Amino acid sequence: MPESETVRRRKIFPHLSSDEAAAKEESDEKKQGENDEAYDNAKSNKPTAAAANNNNVVRNTESSVHHLLPLPLVLITLLCSGLFWVMSFRDAFATGQPLLLNLSSAPSLAQAELSLLEHTKSQKWYHDDDSSKAYWKSARGGLGSIRPYTSDDNDMGGLFVRKVTGVAAMGYHTTKLWSIVFQSAPVPSLLDGQIKMKGASWSIGHYDPILTLGMLGNTCIAAFYMMRIEELRNAGAEPLVAMLVMASLIEALVFGAYLMSRRMSMKKTKKVIVGNKQQQPQKQPKRSAQKKKGSKDKDASSPSSSSLPATQEYNPKEDPNSIPSRIALRTVLIVSTTISLISVRDLFFPGTIISFIPRDDIYLEWTGAFFHSPPPDTVESDEYGLESPLYAGDKFMGQLLGLYLVLGCVWKFASVCAWSKGNKAMEFKSPENVDRHGVVSSKMIWKAQAFGDMLLLFMLRMFAPAAKSASLDLRWHLMTVAYEMIILGLYGFF
Repeated sequence: MPESETVRRRKIFPHLSSDEAAAKEESDEKKQGENDEAYDNAKSNKPTAAAANNNNVVRNTESSVHHLLPLPLVLITLLCSGLFWVMSFRDAFATGQPLLLNLSSAPSLAQAELSLLEHTKSQKWYHDDDSSKAYWKSARGGLGSIRPYTSDDNDMGGLFVRKVTGVAAMGYHTTKLWSIVFQSAPVPSLLDGQIKMKGASWSIGHYDPILTLGMLGNTCIAAFYMMRIEELRNAGAEPLVAMLVMASLIEALVFGAYLMSRRMSMKKTKKVIVGNKQQQPQKQPKRSAQKKKGSKDKDASSPSSSSLPATQEYNPKEDPNSIPSRIALRTVLIVSTTISLISVRDLFFPGTIISFIPRDDIYLEWTGAFFHSPPPDTVESDEYGLESPLYAGDKFMGQLLGLYLVLGCVWKFASVCAWSKGNKAMEFKSPENVDRHGVVSSKMIWKAQAFGDMLLLFMLRMFAPAAKSASLDLRWHLMTVAYEMIILGLYGFF
């Protein structure tokens, strides 16, 4: 009777069979053991190996992201570029005035500065007498020394070369000082209802183009002074020139060292992030294996995102491989190409007439290029050929003007076509940037170069009456430089 009862129960309730009941008890005990182990792990303070690995990855990644520039880099830029900037400001707005005259601690530098000013004949427009001490009658190399006419006595073309040299040098060194010393660090910005970062970050690489171009430019400046070292030594300006060459090379060396260190640290960070991403997909099969059978039908019925048709059209403004700005590119190609052509001529081939540029021979005569570099087999060569070595200082300033204008054009050319827009990533696990990676670097250059174009435009306007008296019309120069200044200012600040 009990056996028949048991058989009847097994037929009615098959799940109460002895074998299946034993298996069910074993599975329940296993689950209970896993729950107890998970509870013990959660209660203890020791994290698991996977959690500890993820925490180390996040900690290493976050510690490697530094938005602010290194302090030694900022200080070196402030000292080295600041020295050049002060001397350039002197050449632009106080031509011929000695800065180290009252420096009793370094009399050799003061004497070398006076020798350099005498060699370049910059003190020709510096009159330190009783009639020039009143600021409304200033003639000590300032803007008051600019006359509205040109004559053999005032030599407005020579003054134009020296003041524009100072302006061009200020534009070049301002690009480094503005970007590095006065850094616009990333700050949260609410754009389109989302919190995004706005600014330039050091560890992301926004300053790599600034350091690269600054290193190359400083090397060119040091090479220019070293090639003329024999001439400057005979003039008695060797101590000052040695200090300028040393400052330029030290800054270039620091730029290169920090550039390499940042890139090496970024490679290590990328390896850590990539290794973390490769470990995460291994957990996906376990989760899919634990799903129920009913969830498979739901996954199969739901369409995947990759199978959806692409309805968005191609937008060149959002393409990370496009150039930062097409309008800025066209503007720079139109204006800076002409400036760079004339500057390269003044740097490497002084005195050479470019036939397709209107009034180029008048420009060379007005600026005194025919005196120090008369073209061969011409009337100027017969007239000034024997006296040309006496104008070595004028040739030095004319070539220095060409060098700084070329370096300024290199800044602008690189900012519009040397790199692409890039992505908007600011850092690991943070909101994206308002501007794209390449646009951030370009905007820093556009701001400073717009300031340099503004100074150049101001000087051209101040010398327009004097140039007109020498049959040289500067209206086209004013319009083109003003156009480039407006475009670079709009895209740099807005």
